[in-house]
Amino acid sequence: MNPGFSSLQAYPFERLRALYSSVEPANKALVNLSIGEPQHPTPSFIQQALVDAIDGTGKYPSTRGSDALRSTIAGWLTQRFELPESAIDPDKQVLPVNGTREALFAIAQTIVDRSKSNAAVVMPNPFYQIYEGAALLAGAEPIYLTANTRYDFDSIAAETWNNCQLVYVCSPGNPSGEIINSDDYRRLFELANKYDFVIVADECYSELYFDETAPPL
Repeated sequence: MNPGFSSLQAYPFERLRALYSSVEPANKALVNLSIGEPQHPTPSFIQQALVDAIDGTGKYPSTRGSDALRSTIAGWLTQRFELPESAIDPDKQVLPVNGTREALFAIAQTIVDRSKSNAAVVMPNPFYQIYEGAALLAGAEPIYLTANTRYDFDSIAAETWNNCQLVYVCSPGNPSGEIINSDDYRRLFELANKYDFVIVADECYSELYFDETAPPL
């Protein structure tokens, strides 16, 4: 068995579910704000799109996803982040996954070289628990970076950066809501170039903002 299993923590949503299992809201409808799953019916146009595409689900898809899907994703990235035309190669730089948890876990297993002593993975604290689990099962030590208001990358010692192989960042952060500004990203890129680690940007909340004409970084 992977020895990292002994270091894993109980999943917080399972602990939370046990805590409120006997609690009944008094004369109110329950609004579950725990795991973040949708609380409203799926819009009818999405249901119809699924029905219209049902004929294509009888065969196993390519691991890489369809050419049309990857090209559409590359086009969206180019538009959303104002990238140069053809900056994203859909054949080499886009890979669809079954949700962010799969990607966040798999990338650590791909990047971390457990044969190197003192392998470390830096992550924000508080954090999405898959960061820690992925690091432990990849044979690395999780290094927690306090991120209540901003990421202070310079609080990590040079010795730790020497051992660092991967850094998870999440902006907007969950659950603290912190935003990584351009100066902090610039500092992170400088550290990545100096110490040769991979940056994994978990941006699952990047499209949640108020002003459609002013998307965040």
